[in-house]
Amino acid sequence: METFDITVVGAGLGGFNAAIEAAALGARVALVEGNKVGGT
Repeated sequence: METFDITVVGAGLGGFNAAIEAAALGARVALVEGNKVGGT
């Protein structure tokens, strides 16, 4: 089983940017989205 430092739920504008920033800072990030990345 993989482990992550941060789980971001929703890949809209805020969630997507949060996941990218956290990954850039060295965190292992899981991004969970049920539809399309980027929001509506």
